[in-house]
Amino acid sequence: MDLTTSYVFDAAQRIAGHPGKCAWLHGHTYHLEVTVSSPTLNPLGMVMDFDDLRDAVRKAVLDLWDHSTLLAADDPLGPAISAVQREAPDRVVLLPGQPTAEVLTREAWTRLERQLPTGIALERVAIRETPTCGSAISRPKT
Repeated sequence: MDLTTSYVFDAAQRIAGHPGKCAWLHGHTYHLEVTVSSPTLNPLGMVMDFDDLRDAVRKAVLDLWDHSTLLAADDPLGPAISAVQREAPDRVVLLPGQPTAEVLTREAWTRLERQLPTGIALERVAIRETPTCGSAISRPKT
């Protein structure tokens, strides 16, 4: 059985080297959707408690990315933005690739898998950076 929750967070980003306006530092209101599953329900009839899933998502993604600047680790703006935000260095997040919807989705998947309790499987992670544009990754069907 599946359990799905949705979250909203705001962050700045840019795609260094992009030929258009995405190369400029700008912000998005991101929509994150997380689906987990379990072959059995717990004694209360749940895959897991919504509050526990929210806590896992908060620790894995939201606490780090909400109201942060998301940049590629090699983005030349990284040091300058970090210097400007020296009172909040954790608000500049350097990623192992450009902060595209695809990279953010993959990174969220990796971080979320580590936060879930034993017996709970991550099935799908989707991130929309606009109402019409986003990325999703799902566990392969076996």
